[in-house]
Amino acid sequence: MKIEGQVRIPSGCAIAAVISKEGNKMSGEMITNSMKPMHDRSNGLGGGFAGYGIYPEYKEYYALHLFFDTRATRKDCEAFLKERFEIVQSEIIPTRKIPAITDEPVIWRYFVSPLKSVLASMQLDEKEFVARTVMKINTQMHGAYVFSSGKNMGAFKAVGFPEDVGVFYKLEEYEGYSWTAHGRYPTNTPGWWGGAHPFTLLDYSIVHNGEISSYDANRRFIEMFGYKCTLQTDTEVITYIMDYLLRVQGLTLDEAASVIAAPFWSTIAEKANTQEQKKYTYLRTMFPSLLITGPFSIVLGFDGGLMALNDRLKLRSMVVGEKDDKVFIASEEAAIRAIEPNAENIWSPAGGEPVIVKVKEGAY
Repeated sequence: MKIEGQVRIPSGCAIAAVISKEGNKMSGEMITNSMKPMHDRSNGLGGGFAGYGIYPEYKEYYALHLFFDTRATRKDCEAFLKERFEIVQSEIIPTRKIPAITDEPVIWRYFVSPLKSVLASMQLDEKEFVARTVMKINTQMHGAYVFSSGKNMGAFKAVGFPEDVGVFYKLEEYEGYSWTAHGRYPTNTPGWWGGAHPFTLLDYSIVHNGEISSYDANRRFIEMFGYKCTLQTDTEVITYIMDYLLRVQGLTLDEAASVIAAPFWSTIAEKANTQEQKKYTYLRTMFPSLLITGPFSIVLGFDGGLMALNDRLKLRSMVVGEKDDKVFIASEEAAIRAIEPNAENIWSPAGGEPVIVKVKEGAY
């Protein structure tokens, strides 16, 4: 009989997401429950969630979630943060002890606002400043790791099965208009707390099922723009690519999808002399090193919405369903049925075709 470690499970990893288009709040317990039917897609080496709209009382502040290996590291990092930010709240992230989750680091969160004097002296806008601060901590401060840094959102992740991670972080006590989730079957990398999904930067978060064969080309390109890939995993680079394309380059979600899951040149040629052909040709020519190859299904979370996307050959499963004002996304229909038995319009998006869902303007 084959045992774990002797056999590769190429279709491993589980992703799930739910969003309310009306901006209605949903408990984190719902997304935790969606992961239970997909238990066998994980192996206990990584699970995690991202929730949006979960910090309404601090929605104007960046919520920094950090892992520290020691209390001394936390004190050093806090001193560094105080030089750059006004810290309006500093607290341990509540967890509950459960046998399935062990060796936890110090898990802390800060609600912060960049100091205007520092922004002025560095001549940076807020988001660029926060992104650079995250990179600085994660690359230069040994034993400290920022795993979430957006406004009114937060990631929660650990080494363990996702349904246990949700219990560990007491997700039933949080309410958000949008949630994403991941259960990890690591293909080439060790399981550790920082390496679990989601990967985040500012309000962007990525959960990913698959394996990126273009990682080195993608990484080398993105690191020319100040990003640092430090986490021993290919998914991290997708998060930075999306931040670069959407925030730095100002592309639309649809255009960003056409960069990372670009149509084949033969497909573009068939759209002879159309605006579509010009658009796809421009994007493929401008960002050739950001084409992501290899099998993937991803869900991008962002402020006010979700985008689901398969690789252009659709080598990984992903299904979408709807019910009332909610849209559900998962690796398997069973995950959707677990939280909404009466889900309707279940379909599998085509490869390279993004599914973009946004919350109604002003709804949250």
